Amino acid sequence: MKRNKYLSLLALALTLVLSACNKILDDLPDSRTEIDSTEKIEELLVGAYPNRFPTYIAEMMSDNVSEKTSFLGISTLNTDMYFWRDNNEIDGEDNTPTDYWIACYAAIGAANQALESYAELGETAQYNYIKGEALVARAYAHFMLAYLWCKPYNEATATTDLGLAYVTEPEKHVFGRYTRIPLKEYYDAIERDLTQGLPLLDDSKYKQPRFHFTTAAAHAFATRFYLMKAQWDKVIEHADAVLGANAETKLRNIKTLNAVALESRSAYYTESTNPSNILVGTARSALAYRFQTHKYSLTLQKMAEICSPRNTHPLNFSNISWEAVNSALGDGAGNIVFPKSNYYYKYVNRSAGTRVYYSAAVLFSYDEVYLNRLEAYLMSGNLDQFRRDLFTYLIPKTHNSSRPNQAYPFPRLTFERYMTQAALDRRYQGRGVDFDPSYPLTTRQREWLQAVVDIRRVEFVQEGLRWFDNKRLGMKVVHKVGDGQIELTKDDPRRELQIPNSALEFGMAPNPR
Repeated sequence: MKRNKYLSLLALALTLVLSACNKILDDLPDSRTEIDSTEKIEELLVGAYPNRFPTYIAEMMSDNVSEKTSFLGISTLNTDMYFWRDNNEIDGEDNTPTDYWIACYAAIGAANQALESYAELGETAQYNYIKGEALVARAYAHFMLAYLWCKPYNEATATTDLGLAYVTEPEKHVFGRYTRIPLKEYYDAIERDLTQGLPLLDDSKYKQPRFHFTTAAAHAFATRFYLMKAQWDKVIEHADAVLGANAETKLRNIKTLNAVALESRSAYYTESTNPSNILVGTARSALAYRFQTHKYSLTLQKMAEICSPRNTHPLNFSNISWEAVNSALGDGAGNIVFPKSNYYYKYVNRSAGTRVYYSAAVLFSYDEVYLNRLEAYLMSGNLDQFRRDLFTYLIPKTHNSSRPNQAYPFPRLTFERYMTQAALDRRYQGRGVDFDPSYPLTTRQREWLQAVVDIRRVEFVQEGLRWFDNKRLGMKVVHKVGDGQIELTKDDPRRELQIPNSALEFGMAPNPR
């Protein structure tokens, strides 16, 4: 059996920060680790998941946030993201754009090294799950980079729109130069890794499966990927593989969540044993408390906009509301946070009181898969299944003040009365005017899509997926500034983050400004 090469500790991501860390070169010859067993490759794959979160960046750029006029807490990152300015800070716990860029390419580097090491050990069917996980993890990190730094996928312009560098080999040089490829080639590479890796996965190999790309997690990722590409049949295909029969039993019951003690609610939400979670990530991050401590964040007025039953609930009854409203935690000063990110810390110097924060967050859930499929049903013309699934989804998410102690929040006749095509046409007439995706919408698709997008907004507030919807659906984003406002239109180039300066210095082409 061929002995493996040495693992370079200078992955692609590290070339971005060498100017500040030159002394790392002094340690390179003695800091290499020989990877000569499948066990070591498995350990390496722990690093194939980004050790930062994009959530704060995405949420602050979206229309989920506003200005707290009486609140002074602020940071450069908070201001830059809210005003859609370029930010080149490196500040681990805040998870800046550069932090996440580095984390993604570091994860890609780990996946590539795992693939090379596995090949040199001699690939065998018994251990193909290693290759499968590395391929899917590589695809995921590349996709998340595109989500933030590239235009949404548009079949008509994908051959000319800029992708990024799709890296498929371990970094062997301290200073590498990387060329951006067309977005179509970039997405084709993601799809190739995903479709090749998925059938190789073996869920039985993981002691903690929800921290890995299991078969379910890979299918969940596929639904997000194909939703971006507007390939509705594939969204449905992969969602069916995840949800199976009795999909409603896998949805997050918000009443159950709200019954958990306040101090334990965020831990319960992100718990790997929570049956609604498919993939959970951990990262160095202060995400859990950053949302409520900054000037530009979720306000009471914005939460009312998001969760108002009259504006966003398909069952527009005065006594029916979103149960999520009861999940929000406030401090009485207008600072609001949802218990969706659990954090802990480790002391660096206990006597000095210095510590490093870590957070856990849900990367994929059954709720997202379900809603991705719901949208695909609508866009592919399966209106009957759309109506049934929409109604089913509302059951564990809804509170009825006239039936507070009943598990089923509304009479069963509600579906026949209020979920007919005619009823939804009346309810959503004239809605959906903010949508301008790259593909055409019929009048009914545009109007009913408003229901899906409203629900996604409630479900994923403070999880970063609203920005995903803002971008792919071409929605104008408006932020309050004092007595006025600023707007980010569909074609504004600031919707794509600027390539980090350190990457530009090594030859990466910038995004237009």
